[in-house]
Amino acid sequence: MNIQIKIKDNIVYILLMDKKNILDKLVFEEKHNLSEKLLPSINRLLKKNKINVKDIKTMKTETDINDSYTTYRIAETVSKTFNWAVKKL
Repeated sequence: MNIQIKIKDNIVYILLMDKKNILDKLVFEEKHNLSEKLLPSINRLLKKNKINVKDIKTMKTETDINDSYTTYRIAETVSKTFNWAVKKL
């Protein structure tokens, strides 16, 4: 299983994916508070689906915004940190 963080037109989609199929998702508007909402939302999605973090293979970020924006950098940092941590488990 994978998690994909997709940001498009200031809407954040957190997708729980099994190969190419979307199993579940959370959607919220990005109001310059992604640093406060992203990790709790991912946690809520995992708990709702009774999935352990160890079951997630990778996390990816996909966005239509420029990589110089803080929103992009927050999402990308969470993804990279998660992927690093999963390798250490």
